[in-house]
Amino acid sequence: MRNYLNTIHVAKTLGVNVQTVRHYIRKGELQAARVGKRYVVTQEDIDAFLERRKEKRALESLELTEKGREMVRRIKSDAERILVYLRECPGACAGEISSSLGLEMEEVERALRRLEGKGQAFCGQGGGEFDRMRDPWYAGTRAGD
Repeated sequence: MRNYLNTIHVAKTLGVNVQTVRHYIRKGELQAARVGKRYVVTQEDIDAFLERRKEKRALESLELTEKGREMVRRIKSDAERILVYLRECPGACAGEISSSLGLEMEEVERALRRLEGKGQAFCGQGGGEFDRMRDPWYAGTRAGD
């Protein structure tokens, strides 16, 4: 069973005012459900909110141009599409992913590196030399990692 928190508990968890929590909810930054006149939030929603804020701050600290921010958004979008594909077709190689999703190989490689760095995908190494272009990719992390 899920544990639901009211805005007071969420404010204490985040270390902010209750009005700030309501502001995040109204802006759509923090997912919440309305129960009567009150909002309730799950711990998963809080964790997702904090992760998005962390990524946003990291991007802001890089002081990217609009072109740079657009490239980051595109890589994130490609990575999400690839992760869905890998869940449906585990063991696909970069070439298969590229042709199936209609992405350039360079875009696939960037997105796979992002997923690999976040532990959301990994490349299964074949017998010999490690080759991202040939070796199959899988969603999730390896057992024992």
